[in-house]
Formats: sequence, C-alpha cells, structure tokens
Amino acid sequence: MDELATAVLSYLISTKKMGEKDRLGKLAVREGAEVSVSVTVVAQTGESSNVELGAQVLGALLIAHCIKRKVPLPKRANKSITRNGDRVALAFSL
Repeated sequence: MDELATAVLSYLISTKKMGEKDRLGKLAVREGAEVSVSVTVVAQTGESSNVELGAQVLGALLIAHCIKRKVPLPKRANKSITRNGDRVALAFSL
C-alpha cells in the first residue's frame, strides 16, 4: 500500500467513515482545477460507497500522516497539494 492510501485509510477509520474491518477499493485522483481524490470503501457486507476528499482534507491528512511517521516538516513553509498524473504530492515552499 502506498503512502497516500495508508494516510487515507487512517483518516477514514479515525473519522468513522469506514470500519476497521472494511477495506479500501479504488483510489483515484480526480481531474479538475482543485486536486481531489475519490475513494471506494468496501464494507464487510460487500457493499461499496464512494468518499470524495478535497485538497484541504488531503493536505491535512498527509501532514498528519507525516507527523505520525515522524517525518520532519518545515513549520513556516507554505504548503500545497499538487497533482502529477495519477499521484498527489504535498509541496513546500520557503
């Protein structure tokens, strides 16, 4: 599982948008002016539901993931979310 999927999984479980025994299905980066991600959550029963995560939520969950993993982040830097093809990145500028 890549870092984005791990961060999204942690966020969805902590916000009760999915249960601990549910699983992530497809995770797709959306096209458009704002970076967003569409996540398919598959419940234990087999039912699936979609969750949309916008740039603000993505930024917050990626920063929380970095803090949890003890990745040092520049406190005073401007932070933004960028899209590169089917990838999402947390960008810093000083």
